[in-house]
Amino acid sequence: MNIDKNLLEKWDKEYIWHPYTQMKEYRESKNLIIERGEGNYLIDIYGNKYLDAVSSIWCNLFGHNRREIIEAIKNQADKICHSTLLGCGNVPSILLAKKLIDITPKHLTKVFYSEDGAEAVEIAVKMAYQYYVLRGDKGRTKFISVKEGYHGDTFGAMSVGGSELFHGVFKPLLFKGYHANPPYCYRCRYYNFKDTDERNEKGCNMECLNEMINLIEKHADEVFCVILEGGVMGSAGMIPFPDGYIEEVAKACKENDIIFILDEVATGFGRTGKMFFCDNEKLKKLEKPDILCLGKGITGGYLPLAATLTTDEIYNQFLGEFGESKQLYHGHTYTGNQLLCSAALATLEIFEKENVIEKIQPKIDLLHRELRKLKELEHVGDIRGKGFMVGIELVKNKETKEPYPYGYKAGYRVAEKLLEKGVYMRPIGNVIIICPPLSITKEEIKYLCNALYEAIKEADL
Repeated sequence: MNIDKNLLEKWDKEYIWHPYTQMKEYRESKNLIIERGEGNYLIDIYGNKYLDAVSSIWCNLFGHNRREIIEAIKNQADKICHSTLLGCGNVPSILLAKKLIDITPKHLTKVFYSEDGAEAVEIAVKMAYQYYVLRGDKGRTKFISVKEGYHGDTFGAMSVGGSELFHGVFKPLLFKGYHANPPYCYRCRYYNFKDTDERNEKGCNMECLNEMINLIEKHADEVFCVILEGGVMGSAGMIPFPDGYIEEVAKACKENDIIFILDEVATGFGRTGKMFFCDNEKLKKLEKPDILCLGKGITGGYLPLAATLTTDEIYNQFLGEFGESKQLYHGHTYTGNQLLCSAALATLEIFEKENVIEKIQPKIDLLHRELRKLKELEHVGDIRGKGFMVGIELVKNKETKEPYPYGYKAGYRVAEKLLEKGVYMRPIGNVIIICPPLSITKEEIKYLCNALYEAIKEADL
């Protein structure tokens, strides 16, 4: 279909309400419209190429137009595109469930499908709450999480999240729980670390963790779940949890008979340098998490799919006679859709055949080495993250860590300069976000970091 490019730009502004976008500004600016992709690049309607530095919002793993995934979708489409999973199975969903159980910690044995990360979290929260109700423990009506955590934009996911900027306006409509202060080392409430590196070098007494443990112990009888992101607080600005934080929270949950939910929607499938954050030995020894949420990269970033994994203990609590109405009353039209599951199976096959986790380690090391030179720039306050999830916080004053006002759009100014250099990056406020495809090459990493260095210098901050 050959449509006039000016019309496309006009209709985009006239008819589409874009997510997380101030449409007044969008309608007044030149809009980027993507037409196709090649490898790690996005290509707009004018043929301009942009390195996809945020993996199309953290989900694309192996680049665009990866033939194995596309062929898997096509082959499945020739058989059937969709049939319900309500009381009826299908082949790809069965094969994928078995595969997910094989590659996640062995205490996780059951898979519930949905289409995006927020849904996976909603399901996890409903599972956790109803588990205690069915157990006869109806007094558990609260959750515990951290401020500025992010678990999605549906009401249950917003409730267990803690983003004041994204979800503060909806507070009167959200259900109540307890939020500990986040382990935000750069802006620590207890120590004055210069940056995340200094905290890692000097260490601390982890008062942020102690606060969380105290909340768990104080409210154990009324809490049905604790939920955290898997190693990195993504939408808070790529804030990594200090080493040992999540494991100690999981231990406290075990000691206090509280379900621990780990949200690896953004961090799973290699993003932090491991297949899953929950692969670490301490968590596996604790048999935690009790519920694991997966999404984004599960299909390589090609189709929307998510999964909520849990244990036999939780699953078995829902078993009973039909008339008891103990089943989990939750479902979506496209739950376990064949096309989605086929894309996921092809994605997991690439991980296995190409030994992806091992091969990305040198590229992760290179990325973090190349980014260190940004520290010499006047307005780069902190560089942090794990694996291919990196946040670069821009500050008005490096010595005092004074932030830019939100309306100053510091991150967006850098993003505009990057676009001129052929790099697409979507910031979060004053934080530059780097989350490239796992397939990014060493040459592309070097180009990305050099372009970023120049863009920050040129951005008139």
